Amino acid sequence: MTSNLGKRISLVQTEDERLFSGVWLRWRDLNVAERLVCAVTVLMPLWWALGLIPYILDLITLGIALCEWWRYRKLRLKRPSLVVLTLFAYYMYQFGGEFLLFFDAHPLAVLPLDAERKPINLIESAFSVFSLPYLIWYIQSNNVRVRLQVVAWAFSVSVVQMLAVWLVVHFVFSNAFYNPPRTLWAVLTGKSIQYVRGNGETNYLLLYGTDQAVGGLSRFYSFFHRPETFALFVGVVGILALDIKNRLWSVLLLVASIFLIGLSGTRAVWIAFPVVLFISFWYTTGKARGSWLLFALIAIMSFVTLSLPPATNLIFNTYTDTATSIANFRENSTEHRGAAYVGTLEKILDNPPNFLFGYVVSGPTVPGTEIEIGSHSFILGSLLYKGGLVSSGLFLTFWASLITWLYRTRMDRPVCCFLILLLLTITFATMLLSYIAPMAILLSMLLRRPAIKSLSGTWKRNSHLIGLNPKLERSLR
Repeated sequence: MTSNLGKRISLVQTEDERLFSGVWLRWRDLNVAERLVCAVTVLMPLWWALGLIPYILDLITLGIALCEWWRYRKLRLKRPSLVVLTLFAYYMYQFGGEFLLFFDAHPLAVLPLDAERKPINLIESAFSVFSLPYLIWYIQSNNVRVRLQVVAWAFSVSVVQMLAVWLVVHFVFSNAFYNPPRTLWAVLTGKSIQYVRGNGETNYLLLYGTDQAVGGLSRFYSFFHRPETFALFVGVVGILALDIKNRLWSVLLLVASIFLIGLSGTRAVWIAFPVVLFISFWYTTGKARGSWLLFALIAIMSFVTLSLPPATNLIFNTYTDTATSIANFRENSTEHRGAAYVGTLEKILDNPPNFLFGYVVSGPTVPGTEIEIGSHSFILGSLLYKGGLVSSGLFLTFWASLITWLYRTRMDRPVCCFLILLLLTITFATMLLSYIAPMAILLSMLLRRPAIKSLSGTWKRNSHLIGLNPKLERSLR
């Protein structure tokens, strides 16, 4: 019995070690979810060229539903949780407003005259109602899991692709102005040939752009159409890098992520990412060394800061210079956004019905700027201004229930699952809910760090959850 038990443990360890063949993943040793994550991430340039990146979640949802029906003649779903119900209600509320606007039947808002009124836009909105809630429902119902090492490998390949593109853009093309061609989807759907900044970026093959607010500053955003979306993706990569056990791999991926975040010129992520790094260091240090080390560091830092004038002046000047530099970077944009946020706050409380149910559409342009009231902030604009208390309450309930569910199932989750949600929460203050945020939410729910079990029976019962090779699973039996 002892020899058999020892043999089975070695098989499990060998399987984890054989996940890589040199620098490549062993495709046959991945489960279906891991293969899907790798395909979506590594083939990002292909989805970018096809123009399908904004529709990735819709395509995944449709594919999973069709495969489930084809194989089982039903959708294997358990009773929906509060996470699913509140998110579905949030999207349904949004779609209801868009539907009424489309037919000029909304009692509180009117569709702007320059807005496109196309049935395809309404169909795309209808798909978004079901995509993310269904995928979350499916993950919770079937306990779908992916290993951290697999996602880290896929992210590493994606970062190498981005760095290679940046090298070509910066050193070969010297960030020269260019008129981007259309994606394949834009060609098939008859989108405009001429690109206009700020209008339908996802229809064009954009790799970088210039910001006229800072004298033509070049901002790199790779395959993600907008610098904010690109910065958020790379920020998620950097957070996941913190949980990689291989120190060299972890450091290289983290440094590359920080470098790419800098190229994006996105101040929201510039601020949010260091905050998340500090909290991660705080948690890791406290867990590894105990709370005494944290309190000792606080005491030392407080003494040095408050008692030694040279250190006090250095820290104060550094903080002041940093805050001033961030505020002055794209200074006009900072002032314009500040004016838009003030105008949005004033309008939120201006009308009780709109305060409750939302204004639905963006408000007028702030005088002297090109920024509309109710824009450039998911919390202030999309939730409170456009959605009102009803939409805000639904989303906040979803967010709180999601964090609660992650905490209840935290046993084998890496810390980055919670740090990713923290990054999203901070950036929601000055960024919108792009298509990267739903992907990051799903990733937080999927990630697992499988632990080796000492009892073969326990391991066999859970082997399907971590993607063991079917041949290895049969050998354990």
